[in-house]
Amino acid sequence: MTVFAVSSELRTIFEKYNVPVKSTVTHRDLVKFYNEHHPTKSLMELMRLCTIVPREHPVSTVPKTPEFIKSMEQLRLKQKELEYQKLLNSSLSFSTLYDNNDTKVSIHQQTKEAKSHLTTIFNIIISVGSVVYAIWYWTETSWKLAPSWRVLLCLFFGLLVLIAEVVVYMSYLNKIDSARNTESSKKEVKKIVKTIKL
Repeated sequence: MTVFAVSSELRTIFEKYNVPVKSTVTHRDLVKFYNEHHPTKSLMELMRLCTIVPREHPVSTVPKTPEFIKSMEQLRLKQKELEYQKLLNSSLSFSTLYDNNDTKVSIHQQTKEAKSHLTTIFNIIISVGSVVYAIWYWTETSWKLAPSWRVLLCLFFGLLVLIAEVVVYMSYLNKIDSARNTESSKKEVKKIVKTIKL
């Protein structure tokens, strides 16, 4: 049942009709008063003279069961694991119903990986170019070979260095991926072992 606080205007109206005044009045009593005396043009106008008193909801004192405590602990551990996974993979930073699960990495990570790939390609080109130039210069000054043999040697050593650089870089990427997968599969569980009261 709705309870209204009696304002000074409403108190004056009650006193005018010799109605006992309290600090609060119920909705039923207010409607009854209006039907008997009609102090205002409408019931709504009379109700505007008072404010609703908010009801205090009783606090539940039901004891927590061991099953409830256990399930809450499991939910807390899952939430900590999800927060840890978000630190490892920023694509998990959004966890709503309308997330796009197709995007595995964020734009920042994609930009960082693209810069890393471009830098690696540039370094490989410099390495291959340096080796080819060194072979070309060395075969002319030391061995005095014909230009056809020099071109063949430059192509051979250039391809050799290129294959070696690509193999090393691919093994590096594989190690990073395996380390990332291993780290993401680990589950960290924190428990309070001992508490000290100061």
